[in-house]
Amino acid sequence: MKKTAKYQTWIRIYKLLIFLIISLLFLLGTLLPISFFLRILSGILALPFFYITFILTYSLYQFSAFGGNYQSKIHDLMVAKVNWDGEGKILDIGTGSGALIIKLAKTFPKSCLTGIDYWGGNWEYSKAQCQQNAEIEGVYNRIEFIKASAAVLPFKDAEFDLLVSCLTFHEVKDKSNKTEVLKEALRVLKPSGEFIFLDLFADEKIFGDQKKLLNDLRKNGISEWESYKLADEMNLPKLLLNKKVLGNAMIIIGRN
Repeated sequence: MKKTAKYQTWIRIYKLLIFLIISLLFLLGTLLPISFFLRILSGILALPFFYITFILTYSLYQFSAFGGNYQSKIHDLMVAKVNWDGEGKILDIGTGSGALIIKLAKTFPKSCLTGIDYWGGNWEYSKAQCQQNAEIEGVYNRIEFIKASAAVLPFKDAEFDLLVSCLTFHEVKDKSNKTEVLKEALRVLKPSGEFIFLDLFADEKIFGDQKKLLNDLRKNGISEWESYKLADEMNLPKLLLNKKVLGNAMIIIGRN
């Protein structure tokens, strides 16, 4: 029987389980032989944890192939926005389980691709999983997977023709200034090279003022750029537009 590639969603199961357990513990508190006030308080404290659990479970379902398949649909949207002849080198920053880079490899059969990620820790992705998925999809010989941080890319300046990244920059923990992480990515882009980044760029707590962010990118040598709200580019379920999920998601496309 032919194996099927397994792509993890962006929702971490362990985090979902933590919120579920906490909410159940608080709920259990309403049944204990304690004062009425403490039982009411326990029930009130359970509510936000149940809400977060619900949002995470719903998002997991919508992103999964067995649900709404929105993770794959978002990757399709990014690939469709590539304006490139397909001959050269692609870098996927934050490749996860390899879904986006494998889609690019199949779309651009003359390209050579590299996927980097900081696998491990509390993430449910792995380099071995990426390699297995690439082998199943028949593109193993054209993709190199490297463990590295997006904050310090192990590549020379101007090495890649196309950069892509999907919901990664805001997760980089070893550099608090996310604009610097973006600049590090652009360092490895060739002159006239193209980039397509999707992230929570509208969240000022993470990326600061949006206009300033785009001006900083322009000062860093970007000659052309466009930005789009993800919600304007595709129909998303209302609950996925929660600001903690994709409500602040934007696509920035540009060229050196």
